[in-house]
Amino acid sequence: MAVEPRVLQRDDLLRAATSAGFSAMNERRLEDFRRDGLMPRPVRVGNDGRRPVWVYPPGSDRQLARLLRWRECTSNVDVLRVVLWVEDFPLALAVVRASAAVVIDGLSQDLQQLLRTETCRRNLGPRDSLDTVVGAVAATMAAKRGGNALPRPIRVPAGERAAAVSHLLQIFALGTQPDVTEDEAETIEKVLGVSPGRRQRMENAAPWLTGPASVLVGAADFVSLPRLAEALSQATDAEWEEARPAAAALFLQLPVFTRAVVAMTGKENPAGLGGHATLDSEPLMAVLLVAFVLGARRADWSANVDELTDSLAGWPALIGEMKQVLDMPQSELAQNLAGHGPELKARTERIVRALLDGELDPGPRAAH
Repeated sequence: MAVEPRVLQRDDLLRAATSAGFSAMNERRLEDFRRDGLMPRPVRVGNDGRRPVWVYPPGSDRQLARLLRWRECTSNVDVLRVVLWVEDFPLALAVVRASAAVVIDGLSQDLQQLLRTETCRRNLGPRDSLDTVVGAVAATMAAKRGGNALPRPIRVPAGERAAAVSHLLQIFALGTQPDVTEDEAETIEKVLGVSPGRRQRMENAAPWLTGPASVLVGAADFVSLPRLAEALSQATDAEWEEARPAAAALFLQLPVFTRAVVAMTGKENPAGLGGHATLDSEPLMAVLLVAFVLGARRADWSANVDELTDSLAGWPALIGEMKQVLDMPQSELAQNLAGHGPELKARTERIVRALLDGELDPGPRAAH
């Protein structure tokens, strides 16, 4: 027998926000969210005496809770629209498309401003090549330390690191294909932190990173900012809808899979996958991954994307099974592990800790 969806009114949404840890939520903020297209508008269904009765669509309470969680990461309305759409909330596709285009265009403008600023700072003139300017920007980025610095998952000599960052900017930001040797491409893999994927195995699986490292240069054809912008604008509405489940899997399930592997192995970067662990804590990645999926399909990489997303399909159910351990009495869990060695016990403890900390839930963790 089908269960009728619960009627949701304003107070229901506010209570849902409070239950999610956002007690400051109020009617005025809710109206702001409705104005920005981040929350649906209520529909008048009748009167309670003289008072009109307005109800929200089913799921609006969950949408508000997720929106508030994502707003702890960004207040960019355009990014938030895409994130909520990727999570399968009912936002108008035309609005989402426009927002994604604004975000990618903003990234391109930021890049051009960065190049202009560096040109002026280093007193470079019109005769200096773009490679020179990009190299100067890369050197600054590569040497930067602190919270906003590029990650350093694998130690690389400073000069090689700067050259690798320069090539990455040329490939992914500008969409050019620099002349990169195989040795330089291998250094790029180290800077990205994926190089362990050539030698480390997950269980009995073969290493996932194979083939010449220099193939990475060809990715400029569909994952650079210019190509991402083209993919977003040229794809049909049907292609956007087809891309949504794949983008959601990469944005929300791939990080969960990676954090689960980290918990199981006790390694920060197992098989070079560590960089994926934080994808779902940066809402901007939702926009980039939608564009990536659209671009990959147009570049005949659809089989690769489908294979990857299919491999992630079972993880929500598997995580649900793992969570059953949390309902088990500690004495029963200890008894079940009694006949096993210290390695399995340590792995189980790490998984239980990850579950308790919310590390195996998709999306950003609470910031408060």
